[in-house]
Amino acid sequence: MIQRGKGPWPSGNDELTVKQWFIQRISETIEEAEHIPLAKICLDHVSGQTRGERIVSDYRFPESELDQLAVIAEEILVGRPIQYVLGKTWFCDLEMYIAEGALIPRPETEELVHKICSELNDEFRGEVLDVGTGSGCIALALKNANPMSDVIGIDVSDDALKIAKQNGQNLGLGVEFSKLDILSETPNSSFDVVVSNPPYILESERESMKSRVKDFEPNIALFVNCDPLLFYKRIVDLCCDGVLKSGGLLALECNRAFASDVAILIDKSPCFNKAEIITDLQGNERHVIARSKVN
Repeated sequence: MIQRGKGPWPSGNDELTVKQWFIQRISETIEEAEHIPLAKICLDHVSGQTRGERIVSDYRFPESELDQLAVIAEEILVGRPIQYVLGKTWFCDLEMYIAEGALIPRPETEELVHKICSELNDEFRGEVLDVGTGSGCIALALKNANPMSDVIGIDVSDDALKIAKQNGQNLGLGVEFSKLDILSETPNSSFDVVVSNPPYILESERESMKSRVKDFEPNIALFVNCDPLLFYKRIVDLCCDGVLKSGGLLALECNRAFASDVAILIDKSPCFNKAEIITDLQGNERHVIARSKVN
């Protein structure tokens, strides 16, 4: 059954009138700075055209598209993230399918992918493991940038894996996705790169978070109960036990409050060289990378 939108409706169907009407519909819950960018995304989405293309053709939004915009506005008003509303997002220039079963990819995670690629040679042919792959964004972006590599993404969530596999099918990059609980199971191979953006938000931080994150994004991908280093300890131990090859690269995204603790954890490990903390574009200590010692 097709969901139908509800009025009030715009007084006209030209670009300016529809944009102003849409902004008025979402203004109750969306910050003013986001009004115009969000309206642009949504008008582009329903029309299948850019703003420039619509202006050149003197585009008029048909009733069916106004109906879609009304439905989108209602979803936004209840706090649902626009990426879930539209069912898509962009990550490292790849259009990704996204739904509530997986975390919405963040710009700072793109920074981690770029850092990893800068550490690899131009014709990297190694094996990559993405732990907690979610939508598959990291695995797919790394494969896209390093087409001769073999990339595997693992996750404990069936919902996330369904989304990752859909993205893999849509993009046709040849990434393998499989189910594995990294806290209780061990990958059965060794890798040249191990990357992870694991759950790292403490339950005590929940109340201070925006509702559109904590109420809609999968809690299993966001929160850890009491130990913010839980996943990092396990990943470092597995790397030392052979999951990461000699001289291999470990790359981790972290809670900005605990990046230094993750680096100390790695530095105390006998199998790694000194860890490097990477600051994101917002000035936060967000990523930690390290090379395993050469045997």
